[in-house]
Amino acid sequence: MGTDVSPGLRTARLVGRAFGVGAAIARRWRPRPLHPVGVVLTGTLTLDSDGAPGAAALGAPSAHPVVVRVSRAAGLPEPLPDVFGLAVHWTAGDQAQDLLLSATGLGRATRFLLAPRLRPLAGGFGTLMPFQDTDGRPVLLAAAPLRPSRRDRSRSGRGLAAPAGAELVVLSARPAGRWHRLGVLRCGATATADAPRLDPVRNAPGALRTFPWAAALRAPAYRAARDHQR
Repeated sequence: MGTDVSPGLRTARLVGRAFGVGAAIARRWRPRPLHPVGVVLTGTLTLDSDGAPGAAALGAPSAHPVVVRVSRAAGLPEPLPDVFGLAVHWTAGDQAQDLLLSATGLGRATRFLLAPRLRPLAGGFGTLMPFQDTDGRPVLLAAAPLRPSRRDRSRSGRGLAAPAGAELVVLSARPAGRWHRLGVLRCGATATADAPRLDPVRNAPGALRTFPWAAALRAPAYRAARDHQR
């Protein structure tokens, strides 16, 4: 017997395949079709608020050494604006945990919109699409720079290296709700090794899950991006 597929999921699959084709075409011109230019940092993710949406699924309270990659989505040269990405990878119980954030607004509408900017720390980062919490409800994750000092503001003009030593507050919210503090991401020094391959669909952090429609949109492009390393 066939399985009924909702019109929304069918549309997401079609759009996702188109994204995958686009990523595969881009790979012909550069090895990494998505976020080709980036800097890898050491860091620590501390989840210290167990009452926020998604906190239990993420295992709060907890702390993890992480690898952070700050990147330019289109790979445009400085000083042109670009959509900055903030990728965080850690391991919990021998299971990879991948959190990919993109430069977005943090308002109730702008949290769903990409925000090209000149400096990576000039605004917040969000997941755009929600994860599925353990209770089945959607939850968004985000990060925002913690009240930058004058030194931090001047440093933020130094491109991808700007987040080294920076602290960002980690947030969560229901799609139309207010943000709640989850913890802090502390970025360390620039690392010499490259970042591991990330897959936010297969390696959703903690006990969070990716909605089927979101996986259909994202998986083909990430699959095409991974193929360049095989």
